[in-house]
Amino acid sequence: MVDRSNNRIVLISIRPDLAEAILAGSKTVELRRSAISDEATLFVVYATAPVSAIVGWFESAKIQIDAPNGLWDRYGSLTGIIRSEFDGYFAGAQTGFAIEVKSTTRVEPPVPLADVPAVKRAPQSFQYLDSAAFTQITGSTADWYQQARLHSLPGD
Repeated sequence: MVDRSNNRIVLISIRPDLAEAILAGSKTVELRRSAISDEATLFVVYATAPVSAIVGWFESAKIQIDAPNGLWDRYGSLTGIIRSEFDGYFAGAQTGFAIEVKSTTRVEPPVPLADVPAVKRAPQSFQYLDSAAFTQITGSTADWYQQARLHSLPGD
């Protein structure tokens, strides 16, 4: 069993429609081609252009690693995309990563990266953040588990 007590924070770039689906609870698995630390538990959602802002965050239940076909078989209906998009995204990949969404928090209004000095630029895929960056995003120095007021998704 992986020790997830380090609560690693990840800033993750997601298309606006898929970011909204995560925050609305209709997309409960985020897919990645690149390895993400098993210690990652909090994912700050940066919605790409035209939104270009942080729109919320989610807590991860777990991260699964598998061959793309295995990921589709297990999570396809939970990803918010159709099979042809999935196949295009994972073309040539031997493995993929499925981040299971446990709970979400929406940021109102969205936070432009210019308001988060600890983040120099939007990540192409993802980047790790320290707690100071998350504090700038939330505007609080409270422990993120207490401050975030994470809301469970239906079915939890």
